[in-house]
Amino acid sequence: MNLLNKKNIILITSVVAVLGIGTYFYQQSCEQKEQAAKSALYQTEKTFESEISTLTEAEKVPGAKLDVEAKFPKTIAEINQLVGGKAPERVKFEAALKLGSLYLESSKEDALSKAIEVLKKVTEYAKTDFQKASAFLLLGTAQERANLVKEATDSFQKALNQDYEGLKGELMLSLVRVHLKANNPTQAKAFADKLNKEAPGTRAAQEAQRLISKT
Repeated sequence: MNLLNKKNIILITSVVAVLGIGTYFYQQSCEQKEQAAKSALYQTEKTFESEISTLTEAEKVPGAKLDVEAKFPKTIAEINQLVGGKAPERVKFEAALKLGSLYLESSKEDALSKAIEVLKKVTEYAKTDFQKASAFLLLGTAQERANLVKEATDSFQKALNQDYEGLKGELMLSLVRVHLKANNPTQAKAFADKLNKEAPGTRAAQEAQRLISKT
């Protein structure tokens, strides 16, 4: 082996070693950041539980509509800080989903715009078919409640396009409902028939047929 080859081998070995060390520390840094983000997400859950404990019994009843920002100020602040930071997107997805669901299920009707704003971010952070389908389903639900029928129809269709089996029934029922609201009975019936064919006898199929029978 000549001197030139020896030098090349030494150079390549040195570069590989440096790259290996760099990759190791990069992975360590990423793991530390992810762990910190998960810890922050866990802290938001503890804060949420703490603020729930201050509610009255009437306010704790499922479906009770609250001033979310007044009742959960620390939870909202912590989630917004987490979402606005450099946390991994899967952590941001969970955090934003928590906040969007809180606005959607607990806030008064005039706060639906905030639910929609947050849930749009959730769709951006979603990566898997399940995450995307869930995010667009919740966004569509918020839009429907806000009487944004066209936008809701688009969101439900995007969710259905993810082809996630576990949510298909609920999504087709949602599309039946919003098409009826948009005065599109033909499209509504098409989804109801498809739902009845693919999942006969299910709650979603029965509800879809009930809605169609009223037109």
